[in-house]
Amino acid sequence: MALPWALAVLSLLPLLDAQSLACPNFSVPITNASLDQISGKWFYIASAYRFPEYKKEASKIHAVFFYFTPNNTEDTILLRQYMTIGDQCIYNSTSLKVNRENGTLSKHSDPRGPERAISQPGLHSQNLCLPLEKQHDEERKKEKERSETGTALD
Repeated sequence: MALPWALAVLSLLPLLDAQSLACPNFSVPITNASLDQISGKWFYIASAYRFPEYKKEASKIHAVFFYFTPNNTEDTILLRQYMTIGDQCIYNSTSLKVNRENGTLSKHSDPRGPERAISQPGLHSQNLCLPLEKQHDEERKKEKERSETGTALD
């Protein structure tokens, strides 16, 4: 009877030396090179929530992808987010402020909500945001062409 207790106590001894749960300070200055590394398209894979109400909301998400577009001269990142939730594509665009010294990003809330929402019922397993992404890509290409030629195209 004493042997199982002794084994249990001895197996727990390494936990006495465990560090506190406080997060260590991993702050690394943000450079143009690190901003270039996060630039581009990213995909939401999964999330884990402790609170049931957050878990319930996350379970409604079918697909999410987003773009980071850094602006090194203004120390900002344009964040464009496409979410398929239920039978809607929800698009949000916001700017993140880069604090290079302490390695953090900050976002100020926009009370306006999503800029666009497109509903297409009956396609729950499909990413409904792909057509909207394609439309935005075309708009950006036309805008880039206008800025390069210096003319206003209709």
